Amino acid sequence: MISYDLYSFDIFDTIITRKVAKPNGIFALMQNVINSNSDYADLPQDVKTNFFKYRTNAEYRQRRLNVLWKEDKEITFEQIYKDIQETYFLSDVQIEKLKELELNLEYENIIPINENIQKINNLINNGKRVVLISDMYLSEEVIRKFLAKTGLINGIKIYVSSDAGYKKGTGEIYKYVKSQENVEFENWYHLGDNEYSDYKQALYLGINSELYHYTKLKCYEEKLLRLNYESPAVQLTIGCAKNLRLANYKISDKFDLGVSLAAPIFYPYVEWLLKQAQKRNIKYLYFLARDGYILQKIADIIIKDRNLNIKTEYVYGSRKAWRLPSLSLENKMLKKQFVETLMWEYKNLDKVLGLTNKELTVLLPDEFRNYTSTMSDKKLKKFKDFLLKDDNWLKPVIEKNKDKKYAAVQYLKQLADGANGEKFAFVDIDGTRFTMNCMSSLMREVYDGELITFYLTSTPCIFESVNMKYYHFYALKKALVGHVMELLARAPHGQTLGYEEQNGKYVPVLENLPSKIFEDWQFDKYIEGIEAFTAQMCGYEKQFSTVSFENQQTMEKYIHFMARDVDRDTANLLGTMVHSLYGKEQKEFAPKVGFAAALKYIITKKIATENILYSKVRSNIIIQKMIDYRLAHPDIRKEMINLFIHKRRRQAYLTILGITIDFGNILFRKKNV
Repeated sequence: MISYDLYSFDIFDTIITRKVAKPNGIFALMQNVINSNSDYADLPQDVKTNFFKYRTNAEYRQRRLNVLWKEDKEITFEQIYKDIQETYFLSDVQIEKLKELELNLEYENIIPINENIQKINNLINNGKRVVLISDMYLSEEVIRKFLAKTGLINGIKIYVSSDAGYKKGTGEIYKYVKSQENVEFENWYHLGDNEYSDYKQALYLGINSELYHYTKLKCYEEKLLRLNYESPAVQLTIGCAKNLRLANYKISDKFDLGVSLAAPIFYPYVEWLLKQAQKRNIKYLYFLARDGYILQKIADIIIKDRNLNIKTEYVYGSRKAWRLPSLSLENKMLKKQFVETLMWEYKNLDKVLGLTNKELTVLLPDEFRNYTSTMSDKKLKKFKDFLLKDDNWLKPVIEKNKDKKYAAVQYLKQLADGANGEKFAFVDIDGTRFTMNCMSSLMREVYDGELITFYLTSTPCIFESVNMKYYHFYALKKALVGHVMELLARAPHGQTLGYEEQNGKYVPVLENLPSKIFEDWQFDKYIEGIEAFTAQMCGYEKQFSTVSFENQQTMEKYIHFMARDVDRDTANLLGTMVHSLYGKEQKEFAPKVGFAAALKYIITKKIATENILYSKVRSNIIIQKMIDYRLAHPDIRKEMINLFIHKRRRQAYLTILGITIDFGNILFRKKNV
């Protein structure tokens, strides 16, 4: 390893960083404090309302003046606040309070970057000469106070641009340090995060510079931040994810996914949920499989941290375990809702009802016995009316599920008994309410108290309540993105198929799902990231008591990103998740699309994926253009069929070839731009 006469390090975002997403996040926290703390009541209302902008504008204005008239010298902290004081006519006392607040918040929000602090300490312990160099308006004295809380060895010489009068960006501070330290550039090593001032400028002078790759924000974090720079909750949420990625960069991209996307979506919901439980005196929260698996883990961390008098339990249930067993001839409302759901998949009516095709068709009028064929809207309405009025088709379903109903009721009775007379509620993510209505109807067999379910909701297609009170935490006004939330809320086990008695207790019977699926995908690292984020945010809740973290700003934008605007990195992470199993065949949620499959999609609009957007984004540019072409030409299938019907196959093949050539040309032009 090469040894140098001098080692220098940048300070901010190299050996220390902040809890917020960007440095200006400190001003968002300041704005929150001066608007909620009576110590700042004497500030003019416009200053309290617009402090974030006033503070950033003052710094920008002073920097521009220095560039134009002072040979690009560094500005000082005093200059910035002098600008604010004179522009907004504040007193000396008011301005001193603001300066003190900023410095205190900076200090409270400092986080050490341990890998580089350890590197510096090792160099010093080995007798090497180390200095720190920073382009910063804060003074050396203030920065030393920050560094004192990091574990960095004391007494390291610091060169700060605001004190020295020179900046790294111009290269002048490097020349100043050279003269002060009596060292040649070629015998000097420097590490910093700024590509221009720390790396290129130092390299230009002959210093052996290295760029420190400080963690970048995700594309969805950048988009959210651009719209919400002044939100302290957004700054701290993104900052939390960013700093956990920075501290754990060697763990796993699945850890990063949990930290950066899943946890920020679910944490606000669980925050709201626990506060609602306290307000309503609910002592037991039953998290429903499988969407509740991750939610329970988040809740347990928060409950333990705050010592809340709430207990949680994981409840095994599913459509398969509750829907058919809950049906009865007496509950007309539930039957009506069931028939509505049948219309969504009427071609698979026998499978949904658990009957054979032969068993079902004898129960149907002649005109509906060919139910697997596409029906017109008029005929479908007529079929629905028949199912609503007739009970004969329902009787064998009820009979077949008698034992399953008994077992389900006994399992649910255990839950009610387990609450020991205390108030309890169920927790779920997204749905139409129908499955929960089925569960409530089963539970009514053994429990006559109040039934409550909390939902994180994005689906507008909801059924009327049956024996259940629903309370909703809405994530989106736009709908039909529940599937992406369910994708993030995975559980490492299969679907609940029913229940059976074991040693006098009813336990769930689960679909056999090989554990290797989750091991290969690194599901444990994903959970680790979610838990790390939750633990960190618990600390933030205590430190920033006036900031509300149950807001929906973050989750709404992130869910929209997942459903409408996902990037390739995220699509690759989530698209590889095994989401459906057919026999022994394991299927990815959204596999990459090959050329033949894309061509088939153009002609038939059939493709083996559960999410066309994710599969498209994961595929190459030609495939993306082919899929976009199909989406932009909804009638292409009719055109192709007409060509083949009229035996104009040559023209059809030429059309397909022409489309392919077009995509090839697009790709060729892209490569040569």
